[in-house]
Amino acid sequence: MSGGATSRRKGGQGEREFARALEDQVGLRLARNLEQSRQGGHDLTLPEEATGPVADALGRLAVECKRYATITPASLAAWWNQARGQADRAGLWPALAYRGDRQAWRVKLPLAALWSSFNPWDDVAYTADLSLLAFAALVREGLILPRGRGGEGGSELHPASRGLDAPCY
Repeated sequence: MSGGATSRRKGGQGEREFARALEDQVGLRLARNLEQSRQGGHDLTLPEEATGPVADALGRLAVECKRYATITPASLAAWWNQARGQADRAGLWPALAYRGDRQAWRVKLPLAALWSSFNPWDDVAYTADLSLLAFAALVREGLILPRGRGGEGGSELHPASRGLDAPCY
């Protein structure tokens, strides 16, 4: 098997593994985007028949999965740039799910997807790096904001932050 075919097979295994792990937490399974290599899209998509608050939250995300033996800051930055570009083309927030050998799944989200008054900076430094359990909790609770025009979050405060006078540190 060629290196490219092996890489695609490994990538597909990682996508299925993450989709199952997320389904265990939120009760909805994302589907693999089988056209991604041809069309340059993100890895996992919402099934057309999916409805409800979990589907609403996941439908705001372009999920990119990475499963590698070793993860470095440089690889995370490159993967984030890829995920961000794919999400921008789709008008969604990027969500980078990644896992190294003998490690648990992690998910990176832009801070602007969680806090509407936060500017949507492109740099990987302005992301929330979440455990799968924390990411699933945000999805279940509907805490992923809709993406506004121009790549920005909505103008409303997130429901969880209404009534707060000072930022949380």
